[in-house]
Amino acid sequence: MKQFAFKGIPAGLIAVLLCTSCTSLFGPDERTPMDLPAVYRMDGSGTAAPNEWWQAFGDGQLDRLVGRALSGNLSVEQAAARLRQAEATAIEAGADRFPSVNGTADAGTTHQHTDSQGTVTTDDYSLGMAASYELDLWGRVASTRRAALYELDSSRFDLETAAMTIAAETADTYFQWQYLHQRLAVLEGQLAVNRKMLSVIERRFQTSSASALDVLQQRRYVAAVEANIPPVKASLAAAYNALAILTGVPPQTDLKLERDSLPGLSPRPEAGLPSDLLTRRPDLQAEWALLAAADWNVSAARASRMPTLTLTGSAAYQDDSVDDLFDNWARNLAAGLAAPLIDGGRLRAQVAMARAAADEQVAAYREAVVTALGEVEDALSAETRQQEHLEALRRQLDATTLAAAEAFRRYTRGLETYYDALGEETSRQTLEVSVLQAKYELLSARVQLYRVLGGDWSDVLERYRTEGGVAEIL
Repeated sequence: MKQFAFKGIPAGLIAVLLCTSCTSLFGPDERTPMDLPAVYRMDGSGTAAPNEWWQAFGDGQLDRLVGRALSGNLSVEQAAARLRQAEATAIEAGADRFPSVNGTADAGTTHQHTDSQGTVTTDDYSLGMAASYELDLWGRVASTRRAALYELDSSRFDLETAAMTIAAETADTYFQWQYLHQRLAVLEGQLAVNRKMLSVIERRFQTSSASALDVLQQRRYVAAVEANIPPVKASLAAAYNALAILTGVPPQTDLKLERDSLPGLSPRPEAGLPSDLLTRRPDLQAEWALLAAADWNVSAARASRMPTLTLTGSAAYQDDSVDDLFDNWARNLAAGLAAPLIDGGRLRAQVAMARAAADEQVAAYREAVVTALGEVEDALSAETRQQEHLEALRRQLDATTLAAAEAFRRYTRGLETYYDALGEETSRQTLEVSVLQAKYELLSARVQLYRVLGGDWSDVLERYRTEGGVAEIL
């Protein structure tokens, strides 16, 4: 015998409610656009910067290192894992848009003993299905999902920010490694020159043409140059280890690097307009996405204070015989309305908390923007002034080199004291190192300028993705 029970809702009403659930009645408040300067104070003219800016230096070793860093750096891998977590969170947040359906199946045996019939065994079987669905009348579910999607965008931009940072760190560390090699070569060359000068002075001392003080001063200077070499070797080893770590391998790994001179500068990249940073810097885009997510969280909190309407339905088949299982069935459809009445101010506090979090994110976004503008101004100024500094040092070195040669020539002829010759040579060797260091600092300033200008890092990651690495989340 069929058993049937039903509590119905008019189909027209259901259609209206479903349409209502497609809208969000508590949308985010409008945000006042941030005022940005029209231009930079420093001259930002130049050529268009490529996304893979490190290739502009024309160094194959640098290209290879940056490529390995983008595909194997462990900080980038962590950011990629966080992106996968955000993807799962977004899927979870959107699950409430669909009905929840659960299936059940039961089987049991009952043994009943009576005086008249003895022990009676009864087998019971049942199959069932239950569904529930919250009609999103006020847009709470939609707002929560939008917040999760913006947080997903933020995680994606965080990954691009990590790539942008690692590429710059790799390039700067590589240039530092090359600079330290050159500095070590310069110091070893200076040591050879000073030892040669010492032998000359010692011969002059044997002929009474130089004093014992001259010999002692030159020996002291030889020892001073020798003392400068070990720290440079230590810094050189540290730079190599840093390059290995940046590429995601142990420091003991052979990176197959060859010593080379520091490259020259390519034409300076165009800085563009300050407003361009909002779309070129992934860290700023990440902050903006977090702000949008915070605004949608406010919408979700406001909608949570409104009544909720939930539809539930169930269907069940049961009988004490498998053959007759599908002959006896029942179904139920119901709707339940729940509205918060007294909650001690909990829901109102959640709205206030969400608004405060959004206000905090507004300040964080504005701070990130003004910081980025300052970084570009600093980078433009640093490269311009460092270029001027390097040119002045080169002129000074040229003049000092001539003066040192003349002073030593006059000393060997007895026309100058050894103190004068030593002073000029000391200045020349100091300037020689200073010029080399200034060349490295100029390259470092250019790398920093490339970094702070940003770029399309989604394309860069796609270019360098590798199996088992970043490619999994792109």
